[in-house]
Amino acid sequence: MPLRPFLRPTVLAALLSSASLPLAANAQDSGPQLSFGLTTFADVPTSGDTDDDALYNWRVDVKLNYAEIWSGGSISGHFEYNDGDGYVGLGEGGLVWPTNTFATLPSVTSDNETTLSLTMTQQFNNTTSVSFGKFNVIDLAEATPLLGGQGQGGFQYLGIGAPGNFVLPPYIFGGMLTVNYAPMIYTLMIYDANNAQGEEFWDDLFDEGVVYNGTATYTTAINGMPGFYSLNIAHSTKKGTDYESLLLSPEDDAFLSTKDGVNYTGVSFQQYLWSDPQNPMAGWGVFGQIGFGDGNPNPLDEMFLLGVGGNSPLYGRQGDRWGLAWSKYNWSDKLGEALGAYGVNLQDESAVEAFYEAALTENWRLGGNVMWVKPSFESFDDYTQVGFRIRATF
Repeated sequence: MPLRPFLRPTVLAALLSSASLPLAANAQDSGPQLSFGLTTFADVPTSGDTDDDALYNWRVDVKLNYAEIWSGGSISGHFEYNDGDGYVGLGEGGLVWPTNTFATLPSVTSDNETTLSLTMTQQFNNTTSVSFGKFNVIDLAEATPLLGGQGQGGFQYLGIGAPGNFVLPPYIFGGMLTVNYAPMIYTLMIYDANNAQGEEFWDDLFDEGVVYNGTATYTTAINGMPGFYSLNIAHSTKKGTDYESLLLSPEDDAFLSTKDGVNYTGVSFQQYLWSDPQNPMAGWGVFGQIGFGDGNPNPLDEMFLLGVGGNSPLYGRQGDRWGLAWSKYNWSDKLGEALGAYGVNLQDESAVEAFYEAALTENWRLGGNVMWVKPSFESFDDYTQVGFRIRATF
């Protein structure tokens, strides 16, 4: 059976990104700040069970930050548009996670190729703030210093660049409370369980469940190098398919029944091994994550991520970004058993990706990446891809 249509009902809700990594602290000047970005991608499959034609995609990102509209108040907006030949993943080539996150979103989770995220933040004092609105979760992942590169270049494979946990859709509507009592940062997010796109979403807010997502981050310095160590616990009240019910006869009343609640717990870290004494958040280091899903109805048992990267250590190239990372997703044993009954053999999905993105000028960046992915389905060969991207930001 074609895998992409088979996977969409489950996986579209799981184009996820982990909120367990701390956001980079970026000072904002008062007044409006507008940026415009245009990125083009060329991804070339070199092996695997897919067409070997190159995939060309492009996207536009327009971001607005308006700080101090009132005392402590600010607004952030992000308009996205992407178009092109598409992507490998969501069943294509036997892969679950797409090999180019930025060619996938927002079009794959909406009725068109555009979306607008808009949030309002109120800073009450030096330690406490509240944000409310529609969040772009990929932006949250990109804002992290090492893994995400603070938006200055990063990994394209979604399973590495925006690690999935199946409780955090790519766009969420809700609120976020942040409390910063050094050395601890506490974050609580409460949001609708569904992806925040499409007219039907806005008509049915919170009808299918709510997610409570909390993170505690310990900030430290080892030999003067910044480090972030986090614990993330999330619970969704949304119902999910009970995989054990798929083993029952279709005539059984319990066939295709559901279970209440989807759970995830994870620990993560980002630790600098070298940083610029004048700018501690510029440097390179190691990062990692271990996550645990409940396995039913969360399709994840465990996930693992380990990598190294950051700013280039080459003299005079500190504006460049680089990274090398490995990830592995151990899918639910119960899900695997259920799919096996229908002739679909599920295995763990592993990947390795390396990238380098050079700052040509203040406004132009050129990057390349290479990845290897062991597909989630045994009948597919290992997939490899070489990619290039060029980005202009004004």
